[in-house]
Amino acid sequence: MGARSHVAGFLDRYRAAFGSFDVSAIAGLFAYPCQITSDAGEIDVTVIPTREAWVREFGRLVAAYQTIGLSSAEVRGFRVTELTPKLILAAVGWRLIDGEGATLYDVDAMYTLADLGQGMRITAIAHDETPRLRALVERRRSAGA
Repeated sequence: MGARSHVAGFLDRYRAAFGSFDVSAIAGLFAYPCQITSDAGEIDVTVIPTREAWVREFGRLVAAYQTIGLSSAEVRGFRVTELTPKLILAAVGWRLIDGEGATLYDVDAMYTLADLGQGMRITAIAHDETPRLRALVERRRSAGA
C-alpha cells in the first residue's frame, strides 16, 4: 500500500473515532508519549505521557466539541512526506461541520505518524485549532446555545 493511501485510511479511522466521540478509539490511534504543539497566542507544547492521561484530555476536547455542536469533520486535503516506510509526515486540512452541515471552522495540522509494530499511530501533532475552538466555545456559551 502506498504512503498516501495508507494515510488516507488512517485519517478515515481518525475522523470516524472523533465523529462518534469515542474517546477510547481516539486514544488508541496515538503512541505514548505523544507531543502536541499548538499556538493560542503563545506556543504551547504538551507531552502526553500515557493513554490514561490522553483519555482525560480527550474527554475535555470532546466536551468542547459537543458545546460547539460538532457533528463531523472532513479532510479538505492532505500532503504526505514518507521519511521511511514506517515514518510519515502528514499535513492535513480539516473542515469541522455542525449538525446542519455548516462549517464551524477549518483547522490545519501536521501529524507525525509511525508504525511501531501495531499499525500506524500518531506520535506528534502541531496544529492551529486552539484559538478557533476557544473562540467558538465562548461565543456559544455567551449566546446560551
